[in-house]
Amino acid sequence: MASAPHQLEVLSVAAYAARLARAVREVGGAVLEGEVQRPRRSESGMLWFSLTDGEATLSCKVFRNEAARLEHEPRDGDLVQVAVQRPDLWAQSGRLDLIAVQIRLAGEGELLRRRRELLERLRAEGLCDPARRRPLPRFPRAVGVIAGAGSDGMSDVLRALRDRWPAVDVVTCASLVQGKRAPHALIDALARLQEHPRVDVIVLARGGGSVQDLACFDDERLCRALFACAIPVVCAIGHTDNDPVCNHVCWAAYTPSRSAELVVPCAAQLRERIAAAGERLAAVPRRLELAAERVAGARARIERTADLTREHQRELKRLTADARAALGRRLERADELLARERERMAQDARRRLDQAARDVGQRAALIAARDFRSRGWLLASLGDGTPLSTVGQLARGAQLQLHLRDGRADARIEQVTDTDTEGRPQAWARRPS
Repeated sequence: MASAPHQLEVLSVAAYAARLARAVREVGGAVLEGEVQRPRRSESGMLWFSLTDGEATLSCKVFRNEAARLEHEPRDGDLVQVAVQRPDLWAQSGRLDLIAVQIRLAGEGELLRRRRELLERLRAEGLCDPARRRPLPRFPRAVGVIAGAGSDGMSDVLRALRDRWPAVDVVTCASLVQGKRAPHALIDALARLQEHPRVDVIVLARGGGSVQDLACFDDERLCRALFACAIPVVCAIGHTDNDPVCNHVCWAAYTPSRSAELVVPCAAQLRERIAAAGERLAAVPRRLELAAERVAGARARIERTADLTREHQRELKRLTADARAALGRRLERADELLARERERMAQDARRRLDQAARDVGQRAALIAARDFRSRGWLLASLGDGTPLSTVGQLARGAQLQLHLRDGRADARIEQVTDTDTEGRPQAWARRPS
């Protein structure tokens, strides 16, 4: 067996490990930036994780007391900055660990990405819908203010409230507004103010800051607590260029001083409105007088219209009666004329019938006398004033004797034309038997 080099000291493993531990401690602390891998907690409360930049990987540990005060609870894949107190060599296992005392997210890009993801989830659930927010009271009995103890955000809100409405009743509740424990503290402050019997609206305020400083207001638990709060909440956090998720789940004022405009009325504006209302009330009597005059004028016009209407109705009745009387008289005259016309027509009809009867008797007599040996007898009978009816009877009797004597009865009249003005026939026709 070869002997150890004479210039090297022979040491035990534990002694050499102690030397390594002392040498590692001399490296000192640093702030490392990398990606978190496989974070876990032990039963004792210690936090373990690996930190890598893609080229090297180091094991980190956070003791229980420090883990409770961490600004950010690391998750797998987080890009973080780790404040390392010193490296530590655990001789029993030969493990080298970095003792970390603080962890915060590294880079605004990662924080903004998480903010966008959370905002998309809450919008998909409807938590960012303004229609679902509780309405702000017009005159709150008391205003609850959540802000950092002694912070500029707290003083800005109080000053703005008293400038706008000096009589405002304010209930303050100090809370952490930055760091890992801030979301839990803010949720607890919300719960306490909800139990206050006079608080009608809550203002959650914090001054400006970086994305890392306002990361606690992107916490999902806090956002859901703000949405579920039974009292309307106004968030006065950050500025327009740094808009945390809390501003989207409740009423947003963006700055502490502007929150007063949403939660309390303006005393100066109310005084102006009251003065204007007083002027309008003072003008009411004169307006009532003018209205009474207009009503009286309208009543007089209505009465005149009613009188004219009644006069028109009376005139209409008179004209109607005159028209009916005139119509009655015309109807009576028309009846008289109709009766006279009927009588005249009846007389004319009787005259025409008598004339027709005479004409028919004359024609019959002439027809009956056609076979007489002498027509002079008939004409003589008509000429000496013998009634036509008598002549007709004689003619018919004579014709009957001739038929009986001759044994012939086939004489029929084919056509007889009208008589002339003296009652004589114009033409004769006989159809053969």
